[in-house]
Amino acid sequence: MAGVPHQLPAWPRWLLQCLLFGALYGAAARLGLVYSSIAPNVTLIWAPTGISLFVFLRWGPQLWPGILVGDLIANFGTGVSLAAVLGISAGNIAQTALCLLALRRIGFDTRLERLRDAVGLLALGTAAAAVSASVGPTALWLDGAFAGSHYPAVWLQWWMGDATGVVVMAPWLLAWWQSGSLPRGRQRAEALLLLAVLVVLSGLVFSDALAPSNSKLAAGYYPASLALFPLAVWAALRFGVRGATAVTVLVTVAAIWGTVRGMGPFADGEQTGSLVRWWVFANVITVTGLLLAASQSERDHARAQAIRNRDFGTAVMDAEGSLVVVLGADGRIQRVNRSFERTTGFTSAELMGRGFEEALIPEDQHAKVRGHAELLRLKLSDIARHDSALRRRGGPPITVSWTATALRSADGHMTHSIVSGVDISTRVEAAEALRRARRLLEARVVERTRDLASANAALQDEMAGRRRLEGELIRVSEREQQRFGQELHDGLGQHLTAAAIQAELLARDLEGAGATAAQHSAERVEAMLSEAVAQTRLLARGLFPVEIGEGGLMAALQQLSDVTHRQLRRPCRLVCPAVIELQDHNAAIHLYRIAQEAVNNAMKHSPGSPITIGLHQDGAEFCLSVRNALPVTGQTRTAISDGIGLQIMRHRAQLIDAGLQAGVAGADWHVRLVWNGADRGTTGANG
Repeated sequence: MAGVPHQLPAWPRWLLQCLLFGALYGAAARLGLVYSSIAPNVTLIWAPTGISLFVFLRWGPQLWPGILVGDLIANFGTGVSLAAVLGISAGNIAQTALCLLALRRIGFDTRLERLRDAVGLLALGTAAAAVSASVGPTALWLDGAFAGSHYPAVWLQWWMGDATGVVVMAPWLLAWWQSGSLPRGRQRAEALLLLAVLVVLSGLVFSDALAPSNSKLAAGYYPASLALFPLAVWAALRFGVRGATAVTVLVTVAAIWGTVRGMGPFADGEQTGSLVRWWVFANVITVTGLLLAASQSERDHARAQAIRNRDFGTAVMDAEGSLVVVLGADGRIQRVNRSFERTTGFTSAELMGRGFEEALIPEDQHAKVRGHAELLRLKLSDIARHDSALRRRGGPPITVSWTATALRSADGHMTHSIVSGVDISTRVEAAEALRRARRLLEARVVERTRDLASANAALQDEMAGRRRLEGELIRVSEREQQRFGQELHDGLGQHLTAAAIQAELLARDLEGAGATAAQHSAERVEAMLSEAVAQTRLLARGLFPVEIGEGGLMAALQQLSDVTHRQLRRPCRLVCPAVIELQDHNAAIHLYRIAQEAVNNAMKHSPGSPITIGLHQDGAEFCLSVRNALPVTGQTRTAISDGIGLQIMRHRAQLIDAGLQAGVAGADWHVRLVWNGADRGTTGANG
């Protein structure tokens, strides 16, 4: 509660709040009991009900002990037992708690700026008063405070007093507790004028200053109170809930002051009857002012919201870069935004009432724009999008992307359409430039591809010619080697053979003649000639091995293995699990040369290591391999190097479309060739 220090701990602060609430409640209750009628505890003026509801709404129901404290203060010295006081407090607490719960269920707003909040407070507060009116009088009757025949009258006055407290006091406390500024300037002067008129008129109505004893305006002439209603209306319309509640409280106080003194329009000589008339007046003027103020507040909020919506709509329409046109149901222009005016050079005034297409769109695009407008009119769509040119004053048309949105009435008929556009001229130009660049690029790519294809074809022809030249060079070399081998075999070999025969005949003649020394010399010459014949034949086989003798490639490889083993003193063997006859003369020559080069490399780089030549056929693959152990020095070769020997082998493999691999395999150096054309001219048999 206001005035309670926040530095206090929670428990002492709560206790102090309850005590302050109870003191205020008790003081208001004692003031109301001054005008009790049927019983000392029953009165039509009971402000504590409105005070307790205000406290519950503002600080919560946890301050309910304050009601008990207030009832103890109010009933002290009235002769009522403590049990009856506790019963009265129970009824008052239940009434306030139930009213609070009901108000929360309907979403009550303590600002009272909505008509539903004012009606809810008045209706629920009046209904909840019946709870206290049922519990309090029952407790007093059981305590013997009044006779049972008076119970209906006591119940009615109790309910009327509690209801008046809620209707009159609670709205006033809620309205003036809210933060808000007091009237300023001319409104302050108007408020002071209203207050002055209220004081003067209340003094005249609730006193006998202008009413002699025999006049119609004497005490009891209640129509005189109607003179105060225009002031309540004035306060409600001009000053809202605060003004309305302040006027009703002041009028209520003035009415009580005059009525209890037997003056004013409600005085009839009996205090109870006079207060009943006052009760009716106070409730009527309070309800009138409060409902009128709440209704006016709702209208003010709605008007302010409408202004905000209008300003928002104007701000949206005037958004930089957006072209907005508002069209009527007939397609005529009603308004354009500032951005549209700046872009086109046309003002809203000169475009108003003109057709959208005729005024702004080039003629060749009218049909497209009207077609999209027809979609909206026929309810086929609520949004239509299209691009079109837009005329400008003193400049070429621009390209705009339009979005048209239909606004419809409750029955579905289109009342307006909002056409918003974005200038996409730059984007269209950029897209067109991009398309031109793409076409140019595609043309250049086609041209470049054609040039590359021509260059590639020329390169392929050159490579094919080079391969043919290389093949021809190899074939020429092979033919020359073949010629040299044949000449060695047929020419020099035959001559050496003939010389060896002559030496043998000479040795026999010398043996017959008894020339032993000459015989031995002739035999040595014969032996040397035989050795020369053998060397010549080996040389001839090395130059052209395949066609020399029978057996083809297998025989040549076997001869290579034997020569390497016997004459070059290097362990070498041929492994061929099956008899293979290769009829392709060109391939046989290349395979033999590759094997010969691999053996030469093994003898050069791994001296003393045994060499294994492998030849076998696996399905469609014809495989030749040469394997030798690596040297013990630890020097290894892990890949094909740039040595001339491996390059020659690789080149020969490419000439016959074979795959060649050379590298370390375990502890060996392995050269392996796979020829997929082995099925062309090869036969195999188990051997």
